[in-house]
Amino acid sequence: MTVEKTMTAQASALPGFRLLLAGALAGAAFFAAACRPFRPDLRPPSDVREIEGYASLRLTRGEETSRAKFAFAIVLPGRARLEVFDALGRSVSIFLIRGDEAYLVLPSERAYWRGERDEVIEKFLGFPVRPAEIAGLISGRWSDKASADWTFVRDEGGRVVSGTRGELSFRVLEFFSGSDLPRRWAFRHVGTEGVIGLLDAAFDRPAPDFSLDFLRPYASKTWPEIERLLR
Repeated sequence: MTVEKTMTAQASALPGFRLLLAGALAGAAFFAAACRPFRPDLRPPSDVREIEGYASLRLTRGEETSRAKFAFAIVLPGRARLEVFDALGRSVSIFLIRGDEAYLVLPSERAYWRGERDEVIEKFLGFPVRPAEIAGLISGRWSDKASADWTFVRDEGGRVVSGTRGELSFRVLEFFSGSDLPRRWAFRHVGTEGVIGLLDAAFDRPAPDFSLDFLRPYASKTWPEIERLLR
């Protein structure tokens, strides 16, 4: 992975954004060696319940930009996991949602922070978003519950091509050929913008393990302590 960071980066940059920068060495080597090839399932079910796969992210806040590739798993209605790896396949950072709580985990520091879901997500991205909304963005399938607060624009084929919820908006840049599965989309919020590219996806497989057992040897930290570790 490459990271672009200007020498004039704003001191007020979002702390969670620096978490992505902390994982700046995450590279494509892990994904190139992944057991499944990049052959996304191009026909998501109408009622998506589980998604797993790989994606790329370019995230910009102020004058800081980071690029990452990560693995993800979402099990509706309320669980999600995002994990960034380094070039050797080691986990750099993990983001977990379990119902109304969420965790930011720094494996190299053997430390984690637990907080309310919206608080942790906002620290991480700069705005709150629910697992059902993430699933809608990835799959193009929006449940009634996930879409309740959104205003969408659809194309002639009925595909959602853009959406707005308050100050958060997204726009699909590209669909996979012959499919209504989004391939790349851009999102924007106050002070934050990014582009996500879907590399691989599978739907409604057996639910992945969301156990917290792996955190037993880790130390629980406050957010200010996590911030200090990120520095």
